[in-house]
Amino acid sequence: MGSIFKKMRLRPTQLRTVAQRRFDDAECLLQKGQNARANGAMYLAGFVIECLLKAKLLEKYQWLQIAGNTGNLTTDDRRLYDLCYRMHDLAAILDHLTELGEHLKNLNSFRYEKGRLYSMLKSVVGRWTIFARYSPQMAPMQEAGDFVRQIKEIKEWLK
Repeated sequence: MGSIFKKMRLRPTQLRTVAQRRFDDAECLLQKGQNARANGAMYLAGFVIECLLKAKLLEKYQWLQIAGNTGNLTTDDRRLYDLCYRMHDLAAILDHLTELGEHLKNLNSFRYEKGRLYSMLKSVVGRWTIFARYSPQMAPMQEAGDFVRQIKEIKEWLK
């Protein structure tokens, strides 16, 4: 039996599976209704966006899935590799996914006015950080609920 702690590179489909599982975890914490679980729900929900953006990055730059010796990478390619495997900088990842940003900016449907989904994504990307897992502050459940609902809307467009 494999260990959940084993370090491995994931394919985009695996990252999407992980994203869905962590979203389910966030919703479960939210449904508990215990304010002490709000931070966990928000952290996991933001992690969902990280997984989905990294899946998009791997699809766009397919060489990242098979990168061997990283010592020979150019500075730009090394930055991409680090964004995918060593960093949690959602804004920098989104900067490399300009076509996704343009699509979301121009999306205009019966559910979303033009640019709304992109604005929501930018808000999440600007707020969420891995440092939430260390925060001694406690978010109120209302804020956690709003955040998880935003993630739910965004994740449908990032799959």
